[in-house]
Amino acid sequence: MKQAYKTTTTTILLLISAIFVTAQTNISGVVTDKHGEPITGVNIFIEDTYDGASSDDEGRFSFRTTENGKQVLMATFIGYKSWEQEIELSAEVHVQIELQESVNTLDAVTITAGSFTANDEGRASVMKPLDIYTTPSANGDVMAAIRTMPGTQASADDGRLLVRGGDVYETATYIDGLVAAKPYYSKTPDVATRGRFAPSLFNGVQFNTGGYSAEYGQALSSVLVLNSTGKAENDNTGISLMSIGGEANHTSSWDKSSLMLSGGYVNFAGYDKLFNSNIDWVKPVESVNGTAVFRYKPRSSGLFKAYFTTDYGKLAYNVPAGSDSNPMKISNRGITVYSNLSYRDCIFDKTCYRVGVSATFQDQKTGIGADDVDTREWSVESRFAVIHDLSEGIKLTWGANETSHLYNQDYIRAEGENYTGEFDDHLFGVFVEPEIKFTKNLAIRPGLRSEYSSVINKWNVAPRFAVALKTGENAQLSAAWGMYHQTPQPDCLKLKTDLDFEKATHYILSYQFGNVSERLFRAEAYYKTYLDLISHSAGENGLPTNLQNTGNGYAGGFDIFWRDQKSIKGFDYWITYSYIDTKRKYKYYPEKVTPEFISDHTFSVVGKYWVSKINTQIGMSFTAASGRPYNEPNSNTFNGERTKMYSDLSLNFSHVFYLGNHYSVFYCSVNNVLGNDNILSYRPTGIADAHGNYSLVPVKRDLKRMVFVGLFLNF
Repeated sequence: MKQAYKTTTTTILLLISAIFVTAQTNISGVVTDKHGEPITGVNIFIEDTYDGASSDDEGRFSFRTTENGKQVLMATFIGYKSWEQEIELSAEVHVQIELQESVNTLDAVTITAGSFTANDEGRASVMKPLDIYTTPSANGDVMAAIRTMPGTQASADDGRLLVRGGDVYETATYIDGLVAAKPYYSKTPDVATRGRFAPSLFNGVQFNTGGYSAEYGQALSSVLVLNSTGKAENDNTGISLMSIGGEANHTSSWDKSSLMLSGGYVNFAGYDKLFNSNIDWVKPVESVNGTAVFRYKPRSSGLFKAYFTTDYGKLAYNVPAGSDSNPMKISNRGITVYSNLSYRDCIFDKTCYRVGVSATFQDQKTGIGADDVDTREWSVESRFAVIHDLSEGIKLTWGANETSHLYNQDYIRAEGENYTGEFDDHLFGVFVEPEIKFTKNLAIRPGLRSEYSSVINKWNVAPRFAVALKTGENAQLSAAWGMYHQTPQPDCLKLKTDLDFEKATHYILSYQFGNVSERLFRAEAYYKTYLDLISHSAGENGLPTNLQNTGNGYAGGFDIFWRDQKSIKGFDYWITYSYIDTKRKYKYYPEKVTPEFISDHTFSVVGKYWVSKINTQIGMSFTAASGRPYNEPNSNTFNGERTKMYSDLSLNFSHVFYLGNHYSVFYCSVNNVLGNDNILSYRPTGIADAHGNYSLVPVKRDLKRMVFVGLFLNF
């Protein structure tokens, strides 16, 4: 019986094997591109099965399958559209497969006109986040590092971004797509400020010098978009000991969330004693700050970010006011609180969204001689954006935002007169912007934005358009055009609300060649026109009067950028040059002239060399700029004089060492190594002598030579 059972079982197995053999179908063919050239490594398979093969060097493939009837044969390969065809399985099937290039390949065209990206993944990146820390002249300030990019002014006496002829208020800053209403510490006359946000919070920076997306508004010249880091993966404790203060932080990481807490203290009193300052300090800069960053990742496509930071600072100094024996005291103290909550996720495979809200509160008390100015501002923005991948080459982004801005200022005169200025504005904006890639070599991005401001009771409509054409393997042309609007500034709205939006129109043409990780060359020409700028007359007590939208102007020029990370091992450098021709009539200007913050020519070079044997990086940055206009009160020509050329050579070095498994850094930098006594501008004292002539006070940097030393420890 056992022998019979064994024989029967064997017979059945042989019969089943024979059936499978006779039922198998051989599928073969050739895979080529549209030019008939064979493609190697294409994955060819029957849908929902494991039956398949890869194409060889001649594009040929062959495999067998036991499936039968009608089936779907598929072919996939990176950089090409997926191919599929229904086939009827028989003893022999032969197919000819022609793959079409995908418009979303890694080397596809990218719209870059007016945009400089700094991140670790972006193909259009010209900087990395680490560059912000290692640029010698930046001293860890995002804004200072961005000022080494073309299109910006040196502005050593200001510290804020001045972009392509635009005033400081014409650049807007966003964090994770939400507005940061106060991105700088408080600005007082003759003293430069710096950015409020630490570079370590961000893994991406996009600096738009013009022609930017319809998603953003309320900026006539430029947008700076900071993308914060995601969930921390490891626990970490850091202590920073610096020549100007200290900071401590701790990060805890869990399975789906992380929390970082930090606090810092800064005091420049020691510098005032050690170095010969150009500022007559009464109270050198002193501040404290605290930050909390929470991240929660409920699933792979979702991420919640919460960011909270606050700082309090104060300073006081004397400035000449017509008599060395009777200077005027300027003081400032205040608190700023900023919070940012955002969440992003995907509804479907091809539809994702971003929602968030940001809030800024600032209370600043400024003393100007015997007068006091108390300014309180609240700004809250809510925003959402939806991104649809409508097809392989079409992406549609649309969304809306609402910003509430409350402003209140009390001007208390020593003589007992008080002035109060206040307003309440609700700004509502909507936008829609498709990006269409016709091929991997041609893409366009039309957009439309519209806004309504309640304080001026006006609507605006701003069409925008960008196009990019790939002209070679590593070369492309980009162009952009757009209209941009901005609500008048608080200093105007507190006095008069019967005004209109200020307007600008951008025209940009850009050429880029090279590989961002090796060598990159970029040249960009631009032209901007300004309309309806706010003009006014000088009223009593320095308050503007007769405010009207009668100002106008233009700005045109070109920027050149070159970066080389390959020619010399361990050596990385970039060179920028900018030329600008600009004039405008706005504010109190009696005629159209070049503004006092403009240098026609600006040249910058940054170099860094990594010495691997001693884990040390040596850095150098040099900036030179032609003289800036200034107004000589005793002259008949407004802004008819020029300062001498500005130059600055800065050096730094960073030494990396380890405490256990954690790296730490010893850092040292020296700004203006050569000690050039740069005169950045001239400011009139405001008091005439016995002959009716006004004297001018030269404006210089606080310290002729700034030395910074820091020890950054991680545990």
